[in-house]
Amino acid sequence: MKILIVDDAPQRYQSLITDAIGLGMSRDDFKFCSCTNDARDALEANVFDLLVCDIIIPLWPDSNAEMQNCIDLLEEVVSGADLHKPRRIVGISADSHAAITASPVFSRNVWTVLEYSESNDAWLSQLRNCITYLLDVRSSSEPRSYGVDLAVVCALPNPELSQVLALDWDFSPAKPLDDITFIHEGSFKSNGRKRRVVAASAQMMGMVSSSLLVRSVIEKLRPRLIVMTGICAGVKGEVNLGDVIFADSSWDWQNGKYVREKDGDPEFRTGAHHLGPSASARSHMDQLSRDPTFLAVLSSNGPDTAPHLTKVVIAPMASGSAVIADEAIVAEIRSQSRKVAGIEMEGYGVFAAGDACDTPRPSVMVIKGVCDFADPHKSDDIQRYAAYASATVTKEFVERFFDRIVA
Repeated sequence: MKILIVDDAPQRYQSLITDAIGLGMSRDDFKFCSCTNDARDALEANVFDLLVCDIIIPLWPDSNAEMQNCIDLLEEVVSGADLHKPRRIVGISADSHAAITASPVFSRNVWTVLEYSESNDAWLSQLRNCITYLLDVRSSSEPRSYGVDLAVVCALPNPELSQVLALDWDFSPAKPLDDITFIHEGSFKSNGRKRRVVAASAQMMGMVSSSLLVRSVIEKLRPRLIVMTGICAGVKGEVNLGDVIFADSSWDWQNGKYVREKDGDPEFRTGAHHLGPSASARSHMDQLSRDPTFLAVLSSNGPDTAPHLTKVVIAPMASGSAVIADEAIVAEIRSQSRKVAGIEMEGYGVFAAGDACDTPRPSVMVIKGVCDFADPHKSDDIQRYAAYASATVTKEFVERFFDRIVA
């Protein structure tokens, strides 16, 4: 549960925080703002269960405290589309006249006004009861809700995650999500609305490691959308080096069994199970892939010279447990899906983790840049450009279309 307290005297809530920690909350579950302008930014970027607002509060940290600032903020919460609406709102005031004056605004929205007193902790008891009730409702009957808007996951810190962190999304230094996973927090704007994003990389390559990362991110952060970015091998004839593949289908190409017919050689029979993104995501990526201006800018602004004009290709992408440098194996994979354009080691695990989680389930996409052709001639020369192209396509896609592809 998350609580936003808008008050220029935060020290009076120390005992409330202590009690809340005793109920299972943490200090990080509380966000303090000393003015309504900062509170507005917090409500735009985050979802809070409870908003506690001093009725007489400054608009800016260095301006005078006025009741109208609180009323303006609350009316924007009710009527505006840009701020996330808290489930419960409580007003606080040491001025009994202000509390009476503001009561009509609160009562018509079924909110509460509490009168603060240094000599009487009745207001604290009421806030504790409110928090206890919200915790009980959250744990017993209310379904889990989404948290962050976007989670970008990568197989490795470099070159994949490093190119995501180079985006102009104001990423923070790494913060621990659990005992193993570290995340970077940032934000982007889509359709004029600020959206929260986190980025993280797995401990190593492969479906198991990436699916464990995604499972942890889902459990802790409940993202609306998960995108795996990074690099992959391409299939000659379907893509060129530096192109970006949007996986419209993903499967574990090594899933199946070997069968030996009588007097014959062993034959591999695939048991592929395909997963993929929504039809809406695919349709919107098709629109982006047809934008020549964006593709030209993408090709010219990379950290290294693009091998050619980069394209966005919508096609199947196969996942496996081993790095491939053998054209015969590529041919075997193509026999499973004639239009396969990419081969990598994580995508199917990411789709599977998103598909198998509890509701609310995230939308999942895999967007990767082609850095080699899975043959003996493969090198690391354009890995950084491919990772950049993948991250940049992801950025453009969510900034343009986030509201349209995510419920």
